[in-house]
Amino acid sequence: TNLFNGTEICTIIIILQQNAEGVGQVELTEGAEMDDFLFLMKNGSCENFQSQLKRDFTAVIFLRHLGCGMSQLDMLKYRDAYHFLKDQGIEIMMVIQGAEAAVSERTAKMNIPFTVIADPEQSLYEHFDIPSSDSMRNLVYGVSEEKLLEFEYYGIECQRFEGNELQLQATIVVDRKGQVVLSHYSENISDVPSPSELYQMLQAVPVRS
Repeated sequence: TNLFNGTEICTIIIILQQNAEGVGQVELTEGAEMDDFLFLMKNGSCENFQSQLKRDFTAVIFLRHLGCGMSQLDMLKYRDAYHFLKDQGIEIMMVIQGAEAAVSERTAKMNIPFTVIADPEQSLYEHFDIPSSDSMRNLVYGVSEEKLLEFEYYGIECQRFEGNELQLQATIVVDRKGQVVLSHYSENISDVPSPSELYQMLQAVPVRS
């Protein structure tokens, strides 16, 4: 049931545990507590997000979809840095648009070692109010030329979009208790902290037991 060294590669959202008011959360800022949610593992077991918080920090990175070259690049760069980040007490989880079967197949080919949550209905994006761009022009405005040059190195090809093509990304880091210690909402399609940037930003964040 597991694909790489016991790490669950692809899961799918099945239900959200709403907060006391029964509504989704607004922008997740530092100090807020991230709502818990349930998801289905590939082996059929149901897990909750809070039970996954076993390291000093867990970064939940909301990407766009696997047809997006930038989302492929971000996933591959975190793949390459994953063992270093784990050794520093940082766990990685990613959320991405797309059906479970398609996401599972693609991430297996990419040798992704961390948990990727397939969210075809955008349940988590909507619940946590991850914004979309207001136009294709603004989605790509100011795109990183440096990241575009990395496409060739990784052999990345952009493919058809899957879901909301205007969806932006977000990087939310929580501690062991689910409290947000760092949040970054992307301004454009390339605005996701690199693994080294994430590591450097977390150096200034105290570890809470």
